[in-house]
Amino acid sequence: MSNSWSGLDAKQKSSVTAAFEALTALDTLSQAMATEPHAPQIAFRDLLAWTKGPAANLPIAYKQALLANPALRRDFDRLLSRTAEWRCERAAAASSGLLDTREGNGFRLRLKPSKAAPGQVYLLVEFTGAMPETPPQTLVVNGADGDCVRLGLPDLHDGTAQVLTDEDADVVRLLRDPKTEIFLW
Repeated sequence: MSNSWSGLDAKQKSSVTAAFEALTALDTLSQAMATEPHAPQIAFRDLLAWTKGPAANLPIAYKQALLANPALRRDFDRLLSRTAEWRCERAAAASSGLLDTREGNGFRLRLKPSKAAPGQVYLLVEFTGAMPETPPQTLVVNGADGDCVRLGLPDLHDGTAQVLTDEDADVVRLLRDPKTEIFLW
């Protein structure tokens, strides 16, 4: 086998040319994807800041990053688990339909339609065990599809935090989904 271009026959030159063109195209494509301006890099520190920030839905760019990066998703799930003092796992596989009540370790979460305001629902977080010394101030609902909502909780009254929200709010939709996990801190 020859080590120079002039020592190659026509078929070998054609093969080398095709390989070079394919590698050049792949390199160009890889560079374009790495420098794509509308694909922000989301780091663990960004997710940590979201958990400590004001009540908000997880930004779309964060959701996209979690769906695209399984390692980042595992880190985020672990962050929520370690931050939470109370947790409600996904509902049992036998659960069917939408849920209005979820049971966690030491608390129950209920969705109750408002009689006074049509289209609104009360979100009730009731502590079923000993009253916590430091009541939770944050509710996070983490969906299997990457949706995640962070909601501030009001002070407890008689062991219950009560929030009035719209029936079609993201937090209500996620709470009714048996595939979501609930975290309180």
